[in-house]
Parts: sequence; structure tokens; C-alpha cells
Amino acid sequence: MPQPKPTNPFYVALLPAGILFVVTACAYVVMTMRTLNPHLADEAGLVSVMKQHGVTIMVIELVVLGAFTVAAIASDDFWVRRFQAANQAKRGELP
Repeated sequence: MPQPKPTNPFYVALLPAGILFVVTACAYVVMTMRTLNPHLADEAGLVSVMKQHGVTIMVIELVVLGAFTVAAIASDDFWVRRFQAANQAKRGELP
């Protein structure tokens, strides 16, 4: 039976952060397209929030995505070594 691969928690954190960024980017594009129509330019709700804070929200999300990406790449060897050590201990082997 093949051994499962180790799970890096930063890769797991990247998934919801990436999905949130995609949703925010889509909302920003929708806001941009809706403001082209002068009848819809003064809307409230999500369009208003994206108009006022959209760029800031997207920059913060990009920084979070970048930090998680760097952390995932930098800690990958640590998680692999930890996984291998746990498997060796399970089998009774010495490190």
C-alpha cells in the first residue's frame, strides 16, 4: 500500500485565500463594468464597497497569498522530513 504524501498546512491555507482573491477580483470587475453605465453608477452594497476599498482589499489578499506561497515553499522540506521521521518511528527504524 503506497504511503500518503505529507500535507503542508500552508498549501491548505492557500486554497481558501486563492478562492477569496478570485471572488474579490470578479466582484471588482463587475463593479467596474457596472460603473460604465451612468444609471447604475450610484449603487450601494458590494458595488459601493468595491468602488471605495476594492484595490486595498485586493492588495491585502495578494500580500496574504504571497506570504502563504513563500511559507509553503520554504517549509516544504520541513514537512517532508517530519513525515518521513514519523513513518520511520512507526516502522521501528532508527533515524
